[in-house]
Amino acid sequence: MTFLQYVAKDLLAKHGNELADVAVVFPNKRASIFLNKALYEEAGHPVWSPAYLTISDLFRNHSDLQVPDNILLTFKLYNVYCDLLQTDETLDHFYSWGQLLLSDFDDLDKNLGDATHIFCNLEALKNMDDFSFLSDQQRASIEAFFGHVVADTVLQNQFRKIWEHLADIYHLYKKVLRQEHLAYEGMLYRDVAESKETPFRYKHYVFVGFNLLQKVEQKLFARLKDLGRAEFYWDFDKYYMPPSHQEAGRYISRYLDKFPNELSAERASEGIDPDDIYNNLSKRKDVAYISAPTENIQARYVSHWLKEKDRYRDGSRTAIVLSDESLLQTVVHCLPKEVRNVNITTGFPLSASPISTFVAFLIDLQLHGKLEGGERFRLKQINQVLRHSYAKYVSADCLSLCNEINEHKQYYPQRSFLIKGRDEALQELFENVTECDGQVPLLAWVARILKRVGVGSAHTDDPLMHEAVFRMYTLINRLDTIMALSPLSADNLSGQGVDATGRQIVSIAILQKLMSQLLQTTSIPFHGEPAKGVQIMGVLETRNLDFDHVLVLSCNEGKLPKGVNDASFIPHSLRAAYELTTVENKVAIYAYYFYSLLQRASDITLTYNNATDDGQKGEMSRFMLQLMVENEGRHLLRRLTLQSGQSASLILRNRIEKDAVVQQRLNSLLRLSPTAIYRYLHCPLQFYYHTVCKLYEDDNDDENEIDNMTFGNIFHRTAELIYRSLSQNTDRIITADEIKRLYDNSDALYEFIDNAFREKLFKVDDPRFLPKYNGIQLLNRKVIYLYIRSLLEIDMRTAPFSILSLEGDFYDDLTFTVNGHECTVQIGGQVDRLDRIECNARYLRVVDYKTGSPLTSLPSSVADIFDSSLVETRHTDYYLQAFLYASLIRHGATTMSQVNPACLPVAPALLFIRNAQKSGYTPILQFAGEKRGTRVPINDIADYHNEFIDALKNLLSEIFNPDMPFIPTPQSERCLTCPYHKICGV
Repeated sequence: MTFLQYVAKDLLAKHGNELADVAVVFPNKRASIFLNKALYEEAGHPVWSPAYLTISDLFRNHSDLQVPDNILLTFKLYNVYCDLLQTDETLDHFYSWGQLLLSDFDDLDKNLGDATHIFCNLEALKNMDDFSFLSDQQRASIEAFFGHVVADTVLQNQFRKIWEHLADIYHLYKKVLRQEHLAYEGMLYRDVAESKETPFRYKHYVFVGFNLLQKVEQKLFARLKDLGRAEFYWDFDKYYMPPSHQEAGRYISRYLDKFPNELSAERASEGIDPDDIYNNLSKRKDVAYISAPTENIQARYVSHWLKEKDRYRDGSRTAIVLSDESLLQTVVHCLPKEVRNVNITTGFPLSASPISTFVAFLIDLQLHGKLEGGERFRLKQINQVLRHSYAKYVSADCLSLCNEINEHKQYYPQRSFLIKGRDEALQELFENVTECDGQVPLLAWVARILKRVGVGSAHTDDPLMHEAVFRMYTLINRLDTIMALSPLSADNLSGQGVDATGRQIVSIAILQKLMSQLLQTTSIPFHGEPAKGVQIMGVLETRNLDFDHVLVLSCNEGKLPKGVNDASFIPHSLRAAYELTTVENKVAIYAYYFYSLLQRASDITLTYNNATDDGQKGEMSRFMLQLMVENEGRHLLRRLTLQSGQSASLILRNRIEKDAVVQQRLNSLLRLSPTAIYRYLHCPLQFYYHTVCKLYEDDNDDENEIDNMTFGNIFHRTAELIYRSLSQNTDRIITADEIKRLYDNSDALYEFIDNAFREKLFKVDDPRFLPKYNGIQLLNRKVIYLYIRSLLEIDMRTAPFSILSLEGDFYDDLTFTVNGHECTVQIGGQVDRLDRIECNARYLRVVDYKTGSPLTSLPSSVADIFDSSLVETRHTDYYLQAFLYASLIRHGATTMSQVNPACLPVAPALLFIRNAQKSGYTPILQFAGEKRGTRVPINDIADYHNEFIDALKNLLSEIFNPDMPFIPTPQSERCLTCPYHKICGV
């Protein structure tokens, strides 16, 4: 039998079926369902149910005061603190320690502490003659504490200043709350406990399954006992009761004389043997200690554990207890299909639901996603909202709008563009929430958007989503009723207090902190039959319940006991002296939870994480160690280890045969760039995925992130703008003096750079647009300025020269043979710069700007350029591109006639900006000479043209040959950075 079955049996024996005037009081609500079931089963027929109350209900039912949420209580405490101390401390600074102070006040009242004595100041202590109200221990603790506080340090002086006003804050705070008919829980409990005339409604109050009693609870229990209207049922085991020194029985053993147990040998009704109830831990149990390297492996073990010994068939007699409730989602997903019924007492965390991220994105859109007073929005924040799975419930136009603004990467689209021709919902979504009467109505706007989500999703069959949206909507509305958002920063909000409607004025920082805190503590309840099926619960929900099979997950030190610390304004010595709650109390409470959970179970499994990484200590709970040491030989205790069950598998990159579909796509390629050809040399499969299948990586939508490609694009565009200006878009000769004048004009250079940023990073066509640069952008802007000056230095040494083309496209047909058949494809691409050096022997340069590191190793021949193994070590891709462009301009039928009709020599050049300071630096490409350290300049591509074109034709023949599949690169290290590594070989 369970503890509650014994309670039911005894209640019916003593009160019969007349339970209408009986109120059964539990520490929590959950046990009432099981007692009700036990009463029915014991009676054998329907009986009049007693009233079921929690201890909180009992106190609150006898008070006219209301207990609001902790946020409002902390706000009111802050205002009292500021008024009393006349301080300008901001709410942001106060909030965290204000919650701590509120907790101290609550604990002080629940334990009937005297605030005036506890918060005694130094002067009062010095002038105090009569210490008779203090015990020797209290006096020693106080003297020791103030001895420490007297020390003259800045921190101690600040603490002493606050400490000396805590009693005044405490009394004024309670006065202010009482005027508004409000109270924190401890204040309400104390009022009820100290009230001389409390109109108790029921004739009998039955207190079941309590452990540690606060002094207010003891006082109320004693009054009801003195009135002959109270009965007490204690749940414990002799194993941890005196003479044992176990902390689990520390408190119940103190109360048994004061509040006698109805199930004791002297009081139990006929047919109840107390030894059957209270002597179970001495019986032999099957206990398994299982270590695991991760939390998830423990959760996945649930399926095996439930099916093993058919534990799932015992329904509500089987419990899975989560010491770490964040495992809930994984545990639910790991339930085996055999489990038909399950009851989950821990709610689904609201912070883990999609609506939580959606609200975060909405707030981010208004706080960080606007420019120019809300006339423009940032693409990153827009995408976060429009790409969210819930955006479609706001408006059906979200997807089309998202596609439209991303097609051309408009980083700062205008609000007018976003809402033009759109429905009312999108106009509201991109509303410019601005200051009104000194406040920002952000929460009201979020609530309106959430309402649209709720209405738009009403037709979907997703109860969890509907409940999550409703919870979030309620939470946002609640916040909006108690706080008003100020546009001022936290440091400028001191003394702001409340607005005309009584709402607390808060900063953006405190709003985000409160949102995060509330989401972490708000859960979505599961609906079901509580007394049916396998039970999944947290540690606190196990009180007063008994199971045959128990699995406790994450039974690690730090999680069981959980959150045991002594964080308080009142030092430990004073808390102990005045019998307030201390860390020892908390450990004892958790010890009781642990042993009471196991005491009537016969099949116990405790798992813990033995890993020592990711902040884990790898220690089993102290209670597990205690059980193991104290019960050696008594129980069947087994030590097991869970393994991941995974083994390393070799990823095989499969070749891609050129079947009819692949060959058709290959033949449809009309143009190939040097980049595409290099991609084939790097890895034929990469060429296949990118060029043939056209699978491209997503572009970056965050203008705050400037990667190497974006940086290069901005630099290239700046150089183009500069030389278009210098050449006046003609082939006029540019002199060193002209370059020097621009070199010395920083304002002009920055203007070119800003225009390049506007076009390439922010994607804004309006030349009047001037974004506010952030720190990263300013740093990159400065680096580009230095690089441009380095480029101008190099060109001053090269001048005079003429610009023939800037960022121009050059293509020519190239015919090659595949299996005896001629094929033609256009080869070419965009040339950064084509110039003509105006010296005695004029020649052309195909210049490719490089902002990266200069080459340290060079190819020695044309054959090296096409050697795929040298791609990384000698940067042969640079040579391939420069050689190809130079060959087109030197010998291409179309290109040569356009820009080189005089058939001047053409030199391929890589202009490395970082080499600007190097004496005698020339960007013209060189091959490594036969002798170590020698270089062979390539002054005219004509010297290598035939050899290069033949090698290129051979490579193209291979690419288009249907008999030669696309194979993976033999250099497997390249796969690590390949964007296709996750799909390659699938």
